[in-house]
Amino acid sequence: MSGANQENSQVPDKDKRIDFYLKILGKLKERSTLREVLEREVFLEFIKFNNNRINEYPLLEKQQSGIISLLCRRSLDLPSHEFVKKTLSEFILMLGRYSKLLGGKEQNSLDTIKSKIINAETLLIKTVQGVVYASCLVSDNFEEVTLRHFGESALKKYNTLLEQFEMNTEFWQEMIAQFITQEVDSSLTAMVASDKYALTRDKSYLILRFLFDDVTGRFSSESPGIDKTRIQTSFEDVGLDEESAEALKVTFRSLLEGSVFIKTEGMSPENIEHIARIVCIDPATIQFSKDVKVAMHEIHEGVGGDADNEKEEELARNIQFSQDQIGACAIGVSMTLDIVVREFMIALKTFTTQDEKIIESFLRKFEVESLDRLFLYLIEIKFSELLKKKMVGEENKLLFRVLKRRRSCIKDIAELEAIGMTKIRKSRLWLRDSSNADWLIFKQKSAKELLSEMQLLALDRDLITAILKLYEKGDFKVEFLVLISLQAIAKVTKDIRGKLNELLMLFGIGAQSEEQILNKLKNPAE
Repeated sequence: MSGANQENSQVPDKDKRIDFYLKILGKLKERSTLREVLEREVFLEFIKFNNNRINEYPLLEKQQSGIISLLCRRSLDLPSHEFVKKTLSEFILMLGRYSKLLGGKEQNSLDTIKSKIINAETLLIKTVQGVVYASCLVSDNFEEVTLRHFGESALKKYNTLLEQFEMNTEFWQEMIAQFITQEVDSSLTAMVASDKYALTRDKSYLILRFLFDDVTGRFSSESPGIDKTRIQTSFEDVGLDEESAEALKVTFRSLLEGSVFIKTEGMSPENIEHIARIVCIDPATIQFSKDVKVAMHEIHEGVGGDADNEKEEELARNIQFSQDQIGACAIGVSMTLDIVVREFMIALKTFTTQDEKIIESFLRKFEVESLDRLFLYLIEIKFSELLKKKMVGEENKLLFRVLKRRRSCIKDIAELEAIGMTKIRKSRLWLRDSSNADWLIFKQKSAKELLSEMQLLALDRDLITAILKLYEKGDFKVEFLVLISLQAIAKVTKDIRGKLNELLMLFGIGAQSEEQILNKLKNPAE
């Protein structure tokens, strides 16, 4: 969880801070440290020294080291890290010049260099702040998803992971293992033990069928009341009132137009807007928005003359530096999201190209609802992997399929009655889900088919729009099918019933009596 807000902690004055930086730099130069190592060590000490100036800086030691590791090591290959490297180099260069002028008579030069040091310091702190905001939000949102599905018992497990691991590949591997893989394994065992599977006959195949609703059924107990953390509340409050909405608008525009924030290839306006929202957790964005408004007004009202020109230039410089700070914070956010996505995908190990696109689309948002859908998608992937793993060596006799059909919740459909839904119309669009009374399955296989049917029914535009939203919501009835080829079995043995028992036992299903198997073989699939 995020640490305490530390805005009001006492901050050493500029001279004391610069003295600290000079001591660190001097010690490293005495050891003839390589430039690359020197920059990394200076930045590491810089972060440790300034952590009381960073809102929500984590309290756990592993999460603190994770922030430092991300900034100083794991993000070095990202385009966005170029800004950090450039600013850090400027910071160290100015410190070197400052140390040479100390005790001399060039006070004006010394003051100018001091100003540059403090400016570089401010930009580096804002970058760290962006990393902290994004890291805390990601961690808190994942924690809420685990609480939602596993209750209070998940809290201890999740916090133990935060205490044991930095939020890197190892952390995600453990989280996936404990909250996804192990739960999927337990689900299959529980489903078989309670006979939550079906065996049916379809022509030359015996079909073993598992429902995804039964896999997730053990996760759907009523979730406990979940208190939002400060960082979550601050994020959700962004844009809610007029002042915050204006700050978001100005911040978003600043990222699009500014020279600091690095827009990587494939980054959409939606991605940038999401980054801007995280940046707007920082109360400074409200002041930035106000300063821009005041500056624009003063420049517009200017009457000319040298004095006014100088004032305009001063205003422009101040606004530019504020904009640079916004960009620096955004770089920290962007860098964190890129690293989390990359390390999460590495932790998953196996996935298809299609899986990668879907998973990354959920991950990039990092909001609770998006991560909740990610959780369910990963459960689906891991359950498929588990069944396929049990089929290894018998692939010539077994086929695996996943059947997906779009569906809608009965409660959502009932709400459509207020805008013209009737029983007849409902019967043309949906059919009953025989295994789950809370859902109805769309009869149409595509949005195009659905739209054509609705046009034939002459539905009003509002009703059409509402139904399409339900269709596009992405709720599916998912069935996992293992098709056992009776013909393939007959080719290798005369003891068909014995081989069927052997294959069923791969999935934990105990030996069936001859009578049970004969009954199954006589019953066609429903």
